[in-house]
Amino acid sequence: MTAIHDTDDGTSLTATGRLTAAQRRDFIRYTDTRRWPLLGRFPVEDDLHAELLAQMLACSPETVRSIVRDLTGEARETAAEMLADAGFRAAVRALPFGPGERIVAVGDSITADRLGWFELLAAAAALDGRPTGAMVNLGVSGNTTADVIERFDLLEAARPSHVLLMLGTNDARRHGRAVAHRMVAAAETGRNLRALVDLVVAGLGAAVTVITPPAVDQRRIGTFFAGGVVGWRADDVAEIAEIARRVAPGGVDLHAVTRDHVEGNFLEADGVHPTPAGQRLILTHVVAGLAAASGSQNGV
Repeated sequence: MTAIHDTDDGTSLTATGRLTAAQRRDFIRYTDTRRWPLLGRFPVEDDLHAELLAQMLACSPETVRSIVRDLTGEARETAAEMLADAGFRAAVRALPFGPGERIVAVGDSITADRLGWFELLAAAAALDGRPTGAMVNLGVSGNTTADVIERFDLLEAARPSHVLLMLGTNDARRHGRAVAHRMVAAAETGRNLRALVDLVVAGLGAAVTVITPPAVDQRRIGTFFAGGVVGWRADDVAEIAEIARRVAPGGVDLHAVTRDHVEGNFLEADGVHPTPAGQRLILTHVVAGLAAASGSQNGV
C-alpha cells in the first residue's frame, strides 16, 4: 500500500515534481527507509536516509526531518491523550511485556505508519514509565506475507522475544485493469502465515501474536482507485482474516471489531489505510486483546 498515487495518465507524481506538502507528508508518514530490506542488510549513515527521502520527494533533507519530528510529536501527543483513559492505561500496564524483552511489530503500511498503532503503543509505554523492553517497528509499506518471509533474516536480527504480526491486506491487493490478479492466493497466504508462526516460535524461540488485517471499505476503494491498475476487494480481505483466524485461533481478531467502523472516520479516503482516529481504535483493540490473552494465561 502506498500513500502517493500516480497521475491519471500514469506518470509518477514524484517524477513530475508536482508533489504538494500534504503528499510529501503522507509519503513520509508511511515510509521509513531504515526498514527497507536492502538498507537493513547494508546500512548507511542515518543522515543519508533523510537525504534519500529528500531526493525522492524533491525537497530538502531538513524538510524531511521537520516532517518526521512533527509526526513523532503528534504520535506522542496522541499516546498521552489515550493514557488519560484509565481503562486504556490499565490495559497497557497489563501487557505481557517485561524489562529486557524485545517487542517487534511486523506488517505493511498499517504498521509502518508513523501515526500508527505500534508507534502509538511504543510512545504510550514510554510515557507510562513501566519497563516494557525495546519496541522495534519492522513494518514496511506494501509488504505481503511472502515479502516478510523473504526478509526474515532482518526479523531474526532484531532478536525478538515477542512478535506482533499484522499482515494480509497486501496479499489481497489486486493488479490489472481489464483483469485483476491477486498478489497472493488464499492458500499461499495460509501457508505463509503458518510458516511465519513456525519460524518465529520454533526458529527464534519467541512468542507471536497474529493480528487479522482490519476491514476495508469497498465503496471508498471503488471511488478512489477507479480506473487504476491497483485495487482491493473487501471480501478478499475478509477471506484472509478468516485464514488468519484458523492459523492462530488465539490471535487478535481486528477484522471482526472494525467491520462496523468502515463507513465512519476509521479509514482514509482510499478505503484501505486507517486514519489517525482509526489507528487509535486499532491500538485500543490490540492492547485489550494482548492484555486479555496475558490474563487468561495467568489464570485471571
